[in-house]
Amino acid sequence: MYSRVQLKDKKAFLKWFLQRYQMKRRESMWILNYLLNHDIVLNKTKFVEEADKTPRGIRMGTVGTEDEAFRFYKDGQEFDHPEQAFHEVRLNWHTDLYVELLFQDSWLSPEYAEVLEDNPYAKWNDRMPQELDQQVDEAVDSFYLQEKKHQILNDIDRALESDNREDFYSLTESLKDIETKLENEVSPS
Repeated sequence: MYSRVQLKDKKAFLKWFLQRYQMKRRESMWILNYLLNHDIVLNKTKFVEEADKTPRGIRMGTVGTEDEAFRFYKDGQEFDHPEQAFHEVRLNWHTDLYVELLFQDSWLSPEYAEVLEDNPYAKWNDRMPQELDQQVDEAVDSFYLQEKKHQILNDIDRALESDNREDFYSLTESLKDIETKLENEVSPS
């Protein structure tokens, strides 16, 4: 599977990460340093969320988080021995490896966002709750109606300035329709 993230970006991220965070298990640092120093293995590494859903994944937590310290996942089985994972990574360097790093404010980190890839085994948009999906659709519809209302108000101003009564009456009817739709969104009947 092709990675959209370049090797140099992965290396820059790992260097940044290792300078700023302390892992809960020292073996996690060894694994990350191994990845950093072995381009062939790092090229096959993808930084993802939900590494537990992948055929071969590692989840590592940093000090200061509530998350687990270390988990290794292989073919549906779960292990908590970093030495076993390290051995697996070294022996199977030609196989994709999915790494999930659990650290404070990860979502606020542009460095992390630059290397984070969509997990092909647990895509975020497949996990979006139907309720959230509906809220997004409603927000987009509301935004569209607000923009349309703004445009009609500008057109009404132009019609008034040019003394165009026909356009004015037509536009005010359109404005009433949009305001009715916006009111119905706020307080559905």
